[in-house]
Amino acid sequence: MGSSSAFEQFNYILATLQIKQADDTILVQPHDFPDHDAVASAFGLGQLLERLGLTVRLVHRGPIRSHSLKAMIRDLQIPLQRIDEILPTDIVNQPCIIVDGSPNNANAHPLTMNVIAVIDHHVNPGALDVPFVDIRTSYGACSSIITDYWQEAELIPDRRTATALLMGIQIDTDFLSRRVSPADLNAHHRLFFQADWQFGTQVVKASLSIQDLKAFHYASDHYFTSGNLFFTMLPTDCTQELISILADFFLRLREILVTVIVEAGGDRYHVSVRSRAPDISAASVVRLALAGIGEGGGHDHMAGGIINTSVHIDEQALFRRFVKAMETAQENQ
Repeated sequence: MGSSSAFEQFNYILATLQIKQADDTILVQPHDFPDHDAVASAFGLGQLLERLGLTVRLVHRGPIRSHSLKAMIRDLQIPLQRIDEILPTDIVNQPCIIVDGSPNNANAHPLTMNVIAVIDHHVNPGALDVPFVDIRTSYGACSSIITDYWQEAELIPDRRTATALLMGIQIDTDFLSRRVSPADLNAHHRLFFQADWQFGTQVVKASLSIQDLKAFHYASDHYFTSGNLFFTMLPTDCTQELISILADFFLRLREILVTVIVEAGGDRYHVSVRSRAPDISAASVVRLALAGIGEGGGHDHMAGGIINTSVHIDEQALFRRFVKAMETAQENQ
């Protein structure tokens, strides 16, 4: 699916399932490791559904690990609620829409037994047994899909919503420099002057602190390479944007095609992977490397994952896993 009539089909599914009853609340859930695109997509879809007269609740599982994302949520007043371990009884059977993730991937575990839709731009293995599926793998950002929905509904998002969607597109495409489709460009164009683009740029461009320079220093002195692979494990607790920026930074080295940054200072290990090799998928690398010890996924050019808290693995052993995973991913391409 993914044609120009996708929103009409989506609206039909909502009507068929009688979601428009007064006592119904639709849960909109981004993936389990919320980033700007995931949160923006959830907020943008939620605002659209509310404009259509529906009651919406934005919920998520994982922690928010980005300073700039926290600022976006705070300043744009995005009503996002974290549901951690124990599920409230009032949401177990509520209709749920998953955005920027999928139950078929490791990045989105449904918070409800009643998933009615999946809207995503990641590659999804296998078929999804839900009433509505709109997966557009050619899109660089899920926020672009939601922007299309607004256009198909012939509605204009307010300034807060437009700003969030614009930020989602800009960050997932690295300001239109990475994996950009014509649809992303069109969505960006429609949103730019509706949004507070200066706010978005300021928040994103000033997302690091002087304290973060220690991580750059450590990574520059403590790393392993094998062929075109760069690997480093940081012993301190870092924000998601810091390890992402480090992964992008070391990918600029001429000799390097794949970077792996592991943050081992928190309650569990977080992994960020980047690839600029057309025959090495970052998503495949992280899935292969973390098989049996964690989970991960993403895109060919960027991916992420976590290592379970129960797993104890040293730096050298984890490095060897990524060396093998990179070789296997390249062979399987």
